[in-house]
Amino acid sequence: MGRKHLHGYFSHSADLPGRGGARYGTLVRDDVVSEGLLRAAAAALRPLVTRLLENGVPYGRLEARLRALFVDVAERDLAIPGRRQTDSRIALLTGVNRKEVRRLRGGQGAAPPPASFSRNQAAALISRWMADRRATDRHGRPRAIPYQATRGPSFVELARAVTVDLPPRALLDELLRTGAVELRRNDLVALRTTAYVPTRGRPEKLAMLAEDPAELIETMLRNVLGDEGEPLLQRKTFYDNLGADGVARVRREMRREGERFLRRVDGLLAKHDRDRNPRAAGGERRYAGLGVYYFEAPRAPEKPRAHRRAGRKQRTATKEHR
Repeated sequence: MGRKHLHGYFSHSADLPGRGGARYGTLVRDDVVSEGLLRAAAAALRPLVTRLLENGVPYGRLEARLRALFVDVAERDLAIPGRRQTDSRIALLTGVNRKEVRRLRGGQGAAPPPASFSRNQAAALISRWMADRRATDRHGRPRAIPYQATRGPSFVELARAVTVDLPPRALLDELLRTGAVELRRNDLVALRTTAYVPTRGRPEKLAMLAEDPAELIETMLRNVLGDEGEPLLQRKTFYDNLGADGVARVRREMRREGERFLRRVDGLLAKHDRDRNPRAAGGERRYAGLGVYYFEAPRAPEKPRAHRRAGRKQRTATKEHR
């Protein structure tokens, strides 16, 4: 099928495979969808742009990364099965000139390789620790375990269950450096937190910006644009008239409830993970999870003007996709 011209854009829906079972309709349906996506991208980038400017990062550096990202996505995610992805086709898809596409695909603009230790590996190790009855007490609290042991649980055993690509000592050193565990006498390793949130080291915390937002945005895109499949859980609740004097208590209560909820979810997901439960359902391998975040600002985000009833002092809302 040929390409159909739509309001100055090219629709490549006939050539493009769907992603995750949902095609998001066509690549470009109309100007309304395109403009909506652009507005969403600008709004999502706004807090990052603020921090980039505060750290002295000019527009040109971000533009160069975006250009490379467009080329990478076109090459990896929008290839036609059975056909070689050419510089010309990538240039057509992205609007990046063919010479620049060739340069980027040649590796001259490649991003640095990811770190050898990922937050997912740390989270998986801690999750296994908390789920192992041998490594927890009767209340479910983690016990200190030996680094290595011939019998019973050990850090080495947990580390090898998570990855065979890195030596257990490298995992331990990283967890020690970020404050997730501590090393006690007689080579006992003690877990300091039930969730991996680095207490030291900005690189580890900045790495979260490359993982979590993309997952949240992908869920929202599927719910908004997906033509097939069951919508994914996407909910939030908020109030816009909280007193500043009580916000510290709100933070503590939300953290406590959120961590309690995530511990329950971790147990539920573990039952369906084939690494943890050999009797779990089979089929194609999938990656799934559930995230929680708390947000707070001096005032509610500005929205387009609308008529509001007089005398309305407080607002609460719950948004959801189920």
